[in-house]
Amino acid sequence: MGYIALYRKYRPDKFNDIIGQENITSILKNQIKNLKISHAYIFSGSRGTGKTSAAKVFARAINCLHPADGEPCNECEACRSILEGDTTDVVEMDAASNNSVENIRQIRNEVIYAATSVKYRVYIIDEVHMLTTSAFNALLKTLEEPPENVVFILATTEQHKIPVTILSRCLRFEFSKISEENIKRRIIYVLDEEKVKYETKAVEYIAKLADGALRDALSILDRCLSEKDEVLKLTKVEEIIGATSKDILEKLVEAILNKNSIEILNTIDLVVKRGKDLRQLIYSLTEEFLEILINVENKEESKKISNIIDELSKLDNEIRLSVKPTILIKSALIRISNSLIKDGQSISSSDNNFTNNKIDSLENEINKLFNIINNIKKEEKVSEIKELELQSDKSEKTINKDKLKLFKNYEDFKNIIVSKGKLKLFSTLAGATMFLSDENVVIITSNEFAYKMLSIEEQKDTIANILKSEYSIDIPVIIKLKKQVIENKLEKTLKDSSTEYTNLD
Repeated sequence: MGYIALYRKYRPDKFNDIIGQENITSILKNQIKNLKISHAYIFSGSRGTGKTSAAKVFARAINCLHPADGEPCNECEACRSILEGDTTDVVEMDAASNNSVENIRQIRNEVIYAATSVKYRVYIIDEVHMLTTSAFNALLKTLEEPPENVVFILATTEQHKIPVTILSRCLRFEFSKISEENIKRRIIYVLDEEKVKYETKAVEYIAKLADGALRDALSILDRCLSEKDEVLKLTKVEEIIGATSKDILEKLVEAILNKNSIEILNTIDLVVKRGKDLRQLIYSLTEEFLEILINVENKEESKKISNIIDELSKLDNEIRLSVKPTILIKSALIRISNSLIKDGQSISSSDNNFTNNKIDSLENEINKLFNIINNIKKEEKVSEIKELELQSDKSEKTINKDKLKLFKNYEDFKNIIVSKGKLKLFSTLAGATMFLSDENVVIITSNEFAYKMLSIEEQKDTIANILKSEYSIDIPVIIKLKKQVIENKLEKTLKDSSTEYTNLD
C-alpha cells in the first residue's frame, strides 16, 4: 500500500476519538443506545472539525452487530464491510462535483429498495450547500416522506446556504472549532506514534496555524515530517510554511508605527525576494500586533493597535483573490500607516469648527433626504392603488378604491409558500404587493417575468387554495403588472437639488 496522509491514517474510528466535539458525540451515542435514530442529520461547521469523521462513525455504529455504549465495534462483518468500502448501502457523495438534480434523483430511485447487507442505508452528502435549487427540491421530496431504514447525513461548511425547508426536516449539529490545546495534544499523540522527537514550540506553532481545524494541523505536520529530520524544530516548520523571520516582522511593525513608507516597501520587497508566503506574512504580522495590544496600557494607543489589527484581518481574503498580492499588501500597509498619522495629529480649534460645521450640514442634508424618501413612499402607495384601477380589464369587475386594502399577513403567507416547497412561486412573489377587496385578491408586480409566472392558472390556483385553507379567503385572484416606467424620484430630486452624492459618503 502507498503512503497514507496523516489526517487519513489517524482519522477517528470511534466517537470517543473525535476531539473537541464531546457534546455532539454524547448525543449521537445516546440516540444509538436508545434506538432513536432520526432519518436526516445536518453536521455543520468550519473545515477540519470532524463532521465527515463523525458521519462515518455514525454510519458504522447504527449498523454494528455488536455495538458497545453507542460505539461501533469495528470488527463485525457490517463494520468491516463499511470500513473497507465493500457495501453499496453506505454511500458517500461530494455535492461539489455531484450537485445536479439527476444525482439526487438517482438516490431517490435507490432508497425505495431495502438495504442488502446492513440494517440502515446511509447517504453521507458532503458540502451539501453546493446542490442546485432543483437538486434541493428533489432531495426535499425524499426528506418529506423518508423511507424506513434510510438515513441522510448532510455535511456543510455553509449552513446558511441550505434552504430552510431542508433545515427544518433535519436534526442539526454545529461542530465548533477545536481548541489549540486539543490540537496540540493530538499532534503530540501522532508524533509519538510516528516515533518522531519534537520541540514543544514547533507543536504549539502548528496548533496555532491550524486555526481550529485538526485536519489542517495534520496536513502541516505531514509536510514537515516529509523532510525526514530527526527532530521537528520550530525553524524547520517556519521554513516549510514560508513564515517570515522574527527580525523581519519586528522591522515591519516598527516601520508601520513610525509611518516609514520607504521602509515598509523595502521590507515587503525583501519578503517577496526570499519567497515567503504573503498570506502567512499578514497572519504573522497580525499576531505581532496582538502581542503589542496585550501589553499596551494607554487607551489611545490601544485604539490605534486595534484598528491596525482590524485592517490586517480584512486583508487575508483580499490577498487570496488578488492577482497582484504584493501591490495590494504594499498599498494596504502604507494606508494603515498613514491613518496613524491622521489619528496622531492634534486637531486645531479652526479644524474642529470646520469639521463640526461640515457634520451639521451633512446631517441637515440627510434629514431632508429622509423626508423626501418618506414622501416618495406615500406617493408610490397612492400611485399603486390608482394604477390598479386604470389597468383593470373590462372583463374584470371594477375594484372599489375605498374598499381596497393591503393584505397584512403577506409575509406569513410567503413563509407558508416556502414550507410547502413552492420555491419558484415564492421567488416570484418576493417583490410583489398583495391587496384585498370584497371581491378580489389583487397581486401587483413590476417584474414582467414574475407577472407571466404568476398569471399561470396553476400558480393562481395554488395561491387561492392557500388563502382559502389558511385565512378563509375564498375570492378570485387577479395578477397585475406595473406598465409605467417612472424615473426614480429620489435620483431626480438629488439631481435637482444642490446636494452631491460625494457629500453623503
